[in-house]
Amino acid sequence: MTWHRSSAALIFLLILNFDPVMSFSIMLNSATFIDKLALILVKNRRQLVVRSKGKEAFFTPGGKREAGESDEDALCRECKEELAVDLRKGSIRPYGVFQAQAFGKPEGTMVRMTCFTADYEGTLQPSAEIEELKWVDSGFEHKYLTVTGIQIIEDLKAKGLIE
Repeated sequence: MTWHRSSAALIFLLILNFDPVMSFSIMLNSATFIDKLALILVKNRRQLVVRSKGKEAFFTPGGKREAGESDEDALCRECKEELAVDLRKGSIRPYGVFQAQAFGKPEGTMVRMTCFTADYEGTLQPSAEIEELKWVDSGFEHKYLTVTGIQIIEDLKAKGLIE
């Protein structure tokens, strides 16, 4: 019988009453996640996307929670910072969750984007680090979108919300 290190390691783990299936499951679930919130705005069958200063890719507006912030508060803050508008808190509704490889991050770094829809007050305009706002449909070149951005566009198209 030929022994390999992996066989010996498995036997050692079994002797210790270690569950290799559970261990593999834990390893699969230990990817690095970036947890973000995003606002999906659709107008005239087009979705609003934004581009940060000095970047080429467009993304769905939003960002990360700060310590102690609720999803609603974080989304309102991020939209005020990026779009210069105030969300109407009572109008915020869940849209969906999208997950993919994080744009511009090391392989295995995933982004989990929890998306909402909402009404707003004010005039949309680039603010803070945002250089450009753009209303896009499903024909927008995917090379200018993040992977989650592509997923969102495809979902909006499948639901008949955008062209």
